[in-house]
Amino acid sequence: MELNPVPRIAACSFRPARLARAPCVVTGNVDAWPALQRWQPAYLKTAVGARKVAVREISGAPRNVYQNMLAGGKILFSDYLDWVVEIAGAEDIRAIAAAGADTAQLTRAIGACGFESTYYLDVSLGALSPLLLADTAVPPWFALPPVDTIFWCGILGTSSGLHADIKPNCNVQVFGNKTFTMFAPSQARWLYPVPRMTHCRFDPNVPDFERFPLARRAVGWQCTLHAGESLYIPVGWYHQVTVASPWAINVNFFWPRPFPQGLATPQLWGQLVQRGWGSLWRAYADLRRLAPKEQQPALTGKDKE
Repeated sequence: MELNPVPRIAACSFRPARLARAPCVVTGNVDAWPALQRWQPAYLKTAVGARKVAVREISGAPRNVYQNMLAGGKILFSDYLDWVVEIAGAEDIRAIAAAGADTAQLTRAIGACGFESTYYLDVSLGALSPLLLADTAVPPWFALPPVDTIFWCGILGTSSGLHADIKPNCNVQVFGNKTFTMFAPSQARWLYPVPRMTHCRFDPNVPDFERFPLARRAVGWQCTLHAGESLYIPVGWYHQVTVASPWAINVNFFWPRPFPQGLATPQLWGQLVQRGWGSLWRAYADLRRLAPKEQQPALTGKDKE
């Protein structure tokens, strides 16, 4: 497996390509964000108030939250943030972060810390707090507004698992650091994607080449994003995101796919078709539920099956 550095570009020179060529780190893109100075624990608690949030809970060390797919629970945001700050302040956690190890070494070290369980938060920023949303600004990269703006918070070593998104997105690092390991859609054949999903079984943070020998052929890109920097990830690029500081916060914007992105990425066609049929079926079910009973079409034998 080969990893090359992600190119960096100044915000004044960056324009997302219509055909979604490659990711890049964008600098000077969010310098005016109040969030960069304000988002400290006391301010975050005041801005969110007594709101409960659903966290992703996993047993053991904080890695591959999405690949574990375990159920989460709801807790007060202030309680979750207190846990994050307490864990991030532990001497062993700070020592691991200060060592500046690569993601494989970091993952092994954090796994040896004896966690009983860990938690990761991803939530709609507007739903979490309109005040926090007002501390940000949408990057002016696309004509349409974003369809999602997500607030992420986690401790050292927490990972998203290797996956691809079917929408272009921008990650803005607000606090701490995160390392992004990325692979072009053409590399999917080496990454062992889960059938009918955008996640992969191969974990570049803990590469097991005995189980996944084809992954040795993968060629990817990697960067560590620092506070005040943005990362553009095009449609279909596989990426694994790992917290590389004692704790970290970032904001993620997702935009509608501009034509012809998606269609120009054959690796995503199955997902696009599947989601398209799913959307049509949900719309049909909503119409049936809302329509008066006397106006609902009778079920055919095929529908009953």
